[in-house]
Amino acid sequence: MRVVESRPGGVEVVWIKGHSNIHGNELADQAAKVAAQSGSVPWMVDLTQQTDITTFAHCYGGIVEIDLRQLLKQQSTIRHHQAWTSQRRVKRAIPDIDDVEWNSTLAYVHDRHAVFTFYSNSKDSHQRTHHIKKLHGMLPTLNSMQARKPNLYPTCVCRRCELEKEDNDHVWKCPSAAETTTEIWKEAMGKINEWGVQATNSYNAARKREYKRAVDRGRQVPRPVPIHWWPPSDADHVRGFSSIGGARAVHSGSQAPDRDEKPMWNVSDLLRGITPLSMLTEWSAVFRTPMSIAKTVLHKFVGYLEAQASELIWKPRCSETIAWEQSQGISAKDKTSKYTGPRGDWSQGYGYITHDGFCPCGASLATHCEGRCPGATKDPRAADERLLESLLGRRRLSMMERMGRIPFIRI
Repeated sequence: MRVVESRPGGVEVVWIKGHSNIHGNELADQAAKVAAQSGSVPWMVDLTQQTDITTFAHCYGGIVEIDLRQLLKQQSTIRHHQAWTSQRRVKRAIPDIDDVEWNSTLAYVHDRHAVFTFYSNSKDSHQRTHHIKKLHGMLPTLNSMQARKPNLYPTCVCRRCELEKEDNDHVWKCPSAAETTTEIWKEAMGKINEWGVQATNSYNAARKREYKRAVDRGRQVPRPVPIHWWPPSDADHVRGFSSIGGARAVHSGSQAPDRDEKPMWNVSDLLRGITPLSMLTEWSAVFRTPMSIAKTVLHKFVGYLEAQASELIWKPRCSETIAWEQSQGISAKDKTSKYTGPRGDWSQGYGYITHDGFCPCGASLATHCEGRCPGATKDPRAADERLLESLLGRRRLSMMERMGRIPFIRI
C-alpha cells in the first residue's frame, strides 16, 4: 500500500463502476490522462520514514512493496524454472530456451486446449504426455528401453532402417522417414497461402472491431487501412526458413547445404513442435505483414508438421518396433514388469545417445568448466537475482519464468 509522508485532510473512498458512458467515470478517466501527460514530478515515497509502520519485509536488501504471498509464489516459480533449464535433457532437447515462441509451442503440448480448465479425459492426458515427452526427448526409443531392461533388448538398432542406433534424435532423422518428411513439408508449404489469407482476414476484422469500439466511445481515431496478403515466391520461402538446419534439403527433396555452419534448430525440432523465434523473425520479413499474421501462419505451419510427424513417422515406427518385439518374444507384460538385474549404460539411455567427446547435455566436453555443463545451473540465488531485477523494473520475466516449467502429466 502506498502512503505519503504528510496526509492533510480526510480521505473518502468511493467506488466507481467500471462501465463506459458514466459521467463520473469519464471525468476520472480524463483527469488521469491529463495527469499522465503533464510534466509534474511524481511523488517519491520513502516507506522507512513512516512512523506508523514498524516492520518491513526485505528481499536482498530491498524493501518489498508488493503482496508477500505474491512475492513468495513468484520466487518459487522462477526457482522451478531455473531448475528445469539446468537439466541436461532440457539443454539437449531445447538448445536455446529464449529463442522459442512458447505460446505456439505450448499450444501443441496441450493439444490447443485451454490450460487452466478442469476439462480432461484419458485421451487428452495421453496426448499431452506424448507431446511433453517428445518435446523433452523422452520418448521410449530403443536406446532407452535397452538401458532400462538389457535382458529384453540385446540391441537398440532402429527396426526401420536397421542401420543406426535409435534414440530421440534418430527417430525424426531416420533415412526410412526422409521421404515422408519431404511429403509432409511440401503439404505444409502448399497450405501457407490459405493460412495467410485466413490470418489476414482475421487481422483486418479485429482492427475493424477496435475502430468501431473507439468510435462508439466518442474517440477520434484514423480508419484502419486493410492489410493484403501477397503470396511469397518459392525463393522468398527458402530465404525465410534458411536458419533451420536441413530445411533446404527437405524443401528441394535432395541434398542441399545449410546456410549456417552450425544451425541452432533443425527440421527435427519443428517435427517435435518447437517454434523458433528466429524463424518467425526471418519469415515475417518475407511475408511483409504485421508480426501477428506471420506468427499465426508459422503456428499453423509447425502445428501441421508436428501432427503429421506423429501420425506418419512415430506411429509407423511404433508398429514396426512392436512387431519386432513380438518376434523376439517380448510381451507388453514383460515391458512393464519389475526388473531388478543390472542396468545398461544410462548415459546412452538418456533420451539421446551420447557420442564420444560429448556430454548428455549435448555440448562438447571441451566447453565444460570443472565438469559443469555450460548454460543454466541449479542455483536458487541466480533465480532470486532475476526476480529482484524484475521487482526493480530492470528486466521483464519471460513467459516460462512466470510459469516455472512445463508441467508433467502423470498417468
